[in-house]
Amino acid sequence: MVHDYKNIISHIDIDRSMDAIEYGTFDGLEDQSVSEFREDIERGNDSIELHLIKSNAYKEALILKLKKSNEYSNSWREFLHEEQKTFGGSKIFYIDNNSSKLLILAVPNEMNAKINMAITRINKINEKITRINSKIRKENMDLYSSRIKDKESNKKKEDIINFINQNLKV
Repeated sequence: MVHDYKNIISHIDIDRSMDAIEYGTFDGLEDQSVSEFREDIERGNDSIELHLIKSNAYKEALILKLKKSNEYSNSWREFLHEEQKTFGGSKIFYIDNNSSKLLILAVPNEMNAKINMAITRINKINEKITRINSKIRKENMDLYSSRIKDKESNKKKEDIINFINQNLKV
């Protein structure tokens, strides 16, 4: 069985362009602008959070677009789900079906606090990704070391991949 080199996981980043950020009022679950988040809102949320949403206690909505999420959406979705809840079980942010956007809901004048919590969680995820990437780099080095001893390997390709693994900063 031939093992292949693993790709590094990209860090989660938020698109900072004006068109990528949507900020406005939250008009309830029936609001078309939040329809792509509805599944995540209703699934695995605590009863207090659901009550706040259904009773229209939240008045502000912020949608943040993630940069370059297509290739890593499954990994990112898993990491985001792990970090989106408070200790009490309420979700700080919601993830769309494609793992390409985040929704933050807030009561009046509390959006900055919620953004701060979301950014703190994303930073925590990115630290985890950095640790995973370090492990991937080590595994790739070990794989390279074992393969260069094999007479049948494509030495030039192995050397090129090893060079990329050691020198490309992503």
